Amino acid sequence: MQCFEHKGTDAVGICKSCNKAICMECTISFPKGIACSAECEQDAKEIIEMNERGKRIYGIGQYKTNKLASGVMVWLLLSAVMTSIAIYFYVSKGRIEPVMSAMSAVFIAITVIVYRAAKRTGINC
Repeated sequence: MQCFEHKGTDAVGICKSCNKAICMECTISFPKGIACSAECEQDAKEIIEMNERGKRIYGIGQYKTNKLASGVMVWLLLSAVMTSIAIYFYVSKGRIEPVMSAMSAVFIAITVIVYRAAKRTGINC
């Protein structure tokens, strides 16, 4: 493969932004890549930053954690609230409130479904 700018000169790599082959003379080196111009260098650094942010958001690679996904935590909180309300009605009225009990059961089921989906996909957001 030859340099895009200098025909006849062997390329040493590919610009991380525009994907053109570049020789040593054209190469601008930076952590995690090389670029062919200052514009491409800035663009490539932004691409790298987007990738890093995505990894942090989705808990990929070095950012992997065992924390519960935020969606699971929201449903867990809603389930706890609904269950608490159902228990309160049972304790205060002495009978099971069917609507609250049903809603509590539905919220718990949704929590389990969301938890399993988060574990299956590996997404922690």
